[in-house]
Amino acid sequence: MMDGSEASVFLEFVRIVLAFGLPVGILDRGAALRGTKFLAQAALKARLGRGRPFQMVNVGACDGALFDDVTPWLNRIANSRALLVEPIPYNQKRLRANYPDRDRFIIEPVAVTRSKGTIRVKTFDAAALEAGTLPIEFIGCSSITDTNLMSGKNAWGEADDNFAKFAPYLKDIEVASEPLQALLDRNGIDYIDAFLVDCEGADWAVFDQLDLNRYRPGLIKVEVGALPAPEIGEVVVKLKTAGYSVGIYAEDVWAFA
Repeated sequence: MMDGSEASVFLEFVRIVLAFGLPVGILDRGAALRGTKFLAQAALKARLGRGRPFQMVNVGACDGALFDDVTPWLNRIANSRALLVEPIPYNQKRLRANYPDRDRFIIEPVAVTRSKGTIRVKTFDAAALEAGTLPIEFIGCSSITDTNLMSGKNAWGEADDNFAKFAPYLKDIEVASEPLQALLDRNGIDYIDAFLVDCEGADWAVFDQLDLNRYRPGLIKVEVGALPAPEIGEVVVKLKTAGYSVGIYAEDVWAFA
């Protein structure tokens, strides 16, 4: 009988096999599987030594592992590189532990906003997260918006059924903030193969800043679960207007050039 880690490896192997084996027509209807095929092809290309190094930009990277089916591919794609943007100090430490190669993986400890400055971020107490007092998914629940990450609605307010339970562990911190293009320019990002956004309600404000004509990533994934309907529409319209093939899986929009 397989343990948890063996089962996870086996399921990932099955997903890769399915991604390569299914007809294109089916893959086009399964955004996450199509994403798996894109990443597996990048890994194969890198192993064969073909082309430039695979390069990812991930805004809201968290620790690059939890509830993330894309970023861990950086450890499977030989010589891959990444700009990992994460404003929460607790997550920055976990992120660096998961991606220790500083030559390949740059961590920017800022929030992406439309102008340079500082911004208040709502987050959870690191000690409570480390002790397991809070649900593990709260490690990734930090936001500069009014989105209530405990339920996905209301505004961090008492209308949420779980507010009383988790409110004692909520805290505000101040972090540096910069526009997306400033980060890309400072780190010499002149091409992007995969672009990810997971910013708990600020996702459109980030994705809106990406110049698709200039970078045109092969894979784009934007979390839309915490966005209001008009902003979800903005994400899809921007992608479709640029000629991307778009699919939705769970709370994410996936798009392929």
